[in-house]
Amino acid sequence: MLKRSAALAAALCLALSTLVSAAGAASCFPRYTGASGSIAVALDALGADPSYASRAEIAAANGIGGYRGTAAQNTRLLELLRQGKLIDPAAVSPYFPAYTGASPSIAAALDALGIDSSYAGRAEIAAANGMGGYRGTAAQNTRLLELLKQGRLIRPDSAASVGGPAAANLGQVSFLRQDRDTCKATSAAMAVNLLLGVDRYATRDMIHSGVLCRSLEGDRFTASDGKVYRTIYKTDGYVGSQRELKAAVDAAVDSGLPIVAAVNSAVSRHHWIVIVGRDSQGNYLAVDPARNGSGTMASQVKSMSAMGYSFGLADYAQPHYGYISFQPV
Repeated sequence: MLKRSAALAAALCLALSTLVSAAGAASCFPRYTGASGSIAVALDALGADPSYASRAEIAAANGIGGYRGTAAQNTRLLELLRQGKLIDPAAVSPYFPAYTGASPSIAAALDALGIDSSYAGRAEIAAANGMGGYRGTAAQNTRLLELLKQGRLIRPDSAASVGGPAAANLGQVSFLRQDRDTCKATSAAMAVNLLLGVDRYATRDMIHSGVLCRSLEGDRFTASDGKVYRTIYKTDGYVGSQRELKAAVDAAVDSGLPIVAAVNSAVSRHHWIVIVGRDSQGNYLAVDPARNGSGTMASQVKSMSAMGYSFGLADYAQPHYGYISFQPV
């Protein structure tokens, strides 16, 4: 479907970044503004894996072949990172980059972004975006072009893993970055906003009398799809099981709904993230409030495995498997 190679993707990040809206700009790491002259230190400061293996993968994605960790190679990586133009190979967005050109033709707009613009290609994209029976009519093509300009045209290879509010609203709901100890409240605010399709809640709205998400259990929200959902909140102290948490995540993803999940990693034994779908390989896609960044939630989507997370809070003698999900009423 995509005609761009890794080298061309690098060129697009470098030379055509103005064509990519926040909703589709999930290809590059956040800009590094620190003073360190070490690429490993800079990546670590942004919450990215600074290991040699990871840097080799990043180098390859940015057109730097045969990475050996030389001073010249590391300097080039750091230059790109400082410019906000270093491609993140693990970054995943369910949307195509937004088209900002003037053409009224969906075929020309797709072609300008390096996307298969053939009739078959457009039919596949239309189906992924809920337009059955694509015939290339003016109305169908206009709708595709509208979504592309908004940065909300879903890639066919991710369409199976997103749908409902999760897919419809990722590109229009803002990413929220947590304070030191508010990962759960920040994730909950983003999840509810994603359900609603508007930036209605902030982290502070999910904190009551100093307790994160204290009154969230049983709250009802009318989502952007017109349905009413009731919140299920399994707290930090909920033991549960990995099987239960995974089943809840799968049920949410299959219904196109966000879910806040308790996770751990080598960096944090107690953390919460928002899971929003699966990629074409079946990996969970998530938004981590601990990441540096801004823009829409779509710009921060990465695979849970690439971020190094596993299910459960690991700072207990027995892992605890809490979550915050939304059930239709």
